[in-house]
Amino acid sequence: MVSRRALLAAAAGSALVAGCSDGSAGSTATNRSGSPAATTSSRTPTPTAASATTTAPSRVVSEAVEVRHGSRTAPLVALTFHGAGDPALAKALLRQLETHRVHATVMAVGTWLRAEPAMARRITSAGHELGNHTLHHYAMRTLAPRTTFDEIDGCARVLRHLTGGEGTWFRASGTQATTPTIRRAAARAGYTRCISYDVDGLDWEDPTAATVTNAVLDGARKGSIISLHLGHPVTIDALPDVLAGLHDRGLKPVTLTELLA
Repeated sequence: MVSRRALLAAAAGSALVAGCSDGSAGSTATNRSGSPAATTSSRTPTPTAASATTTAPSRVVSEAVEVRHGSRTAPLVALTFHGAGDPALAKALLRQLETHRVHATVMAVGTWLRAEPAMARRITSAGHELGNHTLHHYAMRTLAPRTTFDEIDGCARVLRHLTGGEGTWFRASGTQATTPTIRRAAARAGYTRCISYDVDGLDWEDPTAATVTNAVLDGARKGSIISLHLGHPVTIDALPDVLAGLHDRGLKPVTLTELLA
């Protein structure tokens, strides 16, 4: 099989795929979820059939596109979770999703997966998607181009080791809006799209469950990409009301692949 680096070299000079400009709307956050310790573990799970959700992108581009919203015609919203924090909390939230027969996309921090490799199988074996949320969860808008690439590629390497593929989806850390540097680094690492979001559930602030529920339901529209987090107890507390409220509004929560297919 031809390597991705060879494909990138062959694609030199191809038409540029434009992303959003630096001045596009959206807040720039700081390292909100914290950076999990970069510990290692020998408990490496064997890739399973569910790892097909981590198939590598097939297109090669010179700059990825930033995506904040899906189609506004279908009554679908994507539930996405930043993957880090206490694995017990992550498992509790996944159990809630599965009780409600909902599949979501987890954008995982590489050092978290490296420290908790069993979480990769736990996520994919239940039909959830696993994506790239950088290696260390740094504030990416402040990084040099080489470090930006290393953060994306580093998490992709962890995903390949644990699942057999780097995943279709990448989300920048520490910022809602990407920059040309981030988008070019994402493309170099093999991702055609940088996944942003239009609905911030605010659970990273650890407010009340009602605050999280209202933040999601007040902002959710057809095609919305909703940003929530593993590792925060309030997310678990709010999730039943979030799911019920989406249902009452005629909105079906799905994975990014289902929303953006």
